[in-house]
Amino acid sequence: MKNSRMHLAFVAVLAVVLLVALAVPAGAATPVVADQQFQWFYWVGFALALSFIGWLLMMAVGYYIKVLRPKWRGQKQS
Repeated sequence: MKNSRMHLAFVAVLAVVLLVALAVPAGAATPVVADQQFQWFYWVGFALALSFIGWLLMMAVGYYIKVLRPKWRGQKQS
């Protein structure tokens, strides 16, 4: 049990590190592409990013509940 938790923690940390490593260069050299009149819609980017992270988290938790937990407990997997 301890080994599986360590493995799950390692995978989670690795996913966060890769996400940050891939996202940082994109924001470093991004020029301004919109005038002041078009900046009102920038909020949707944050909403989409947060919803995508939430979706990834829900998928990981659902996979754990439906597949990994029954597998580790010796039950039938769905």
